[in-house]
Amino acid sequence: MTFMPLRATAWALAVSAALGISNASAHDSKQAAAHSTHSDTAQSEPFGQPGMSKNVARTIAITLSDTMRFMPDKLSIKQGETVRLRITNAGKIPHEFVLGTKEELAEHAQMMRQMLGMIHNDASSVQVAPGKSADIVWQFSKSGNFLFACLIPGHRESGMEGSVTVSVTKSPAR
Repeated sequence: MTFMPLRATAWALAVSAALGISNASAHDSKQAAAHSTHSDTAQSEPFGQPGMSKNVARTIAITLSDTMRFMPDKLSIKQGETVRLRITNAGKIPHEFVLGTKEELAEHAQMMRQMLGMIHNDASSVQVAPGKSADIVWQFSKSGNFLFACLIPGHRESGMEGSVTVSVTKSPAR
């Protein structure tokens, strides 16, 4: 009789683990369909597309912190500019950086609440472990106002969000 509860517990743990793997895989599959997973694939998003390292005009350092803030939380980019976003997690817990429109981030945040522990695998987002850094090379080819956020449940709701203003570059008057 003592083995029955142990078997049931082991079975429940195995099912939970399988579901966890399934949820993470489902996210990667959905993201792969919606976003480019390779920087050499120029799939366009409303806010641009993956850039090429050789075209980087500048590097912008962004720090993630456990106070649930990005530093800086406002970026100004020229339309057509390719930038390297060097994202550093100065905190003691994992954080992420996800570029998107307001609607995309809201939809993605809802998905993250349903599938705890999912990890991003696309060119416009990165999860960063405590004390580590990661880069996103992005070409902001379209003008407008866009967002970035940490979509780990509770982080965005605590204020971990920022904005990107992509302005049209005008030729000098002759």
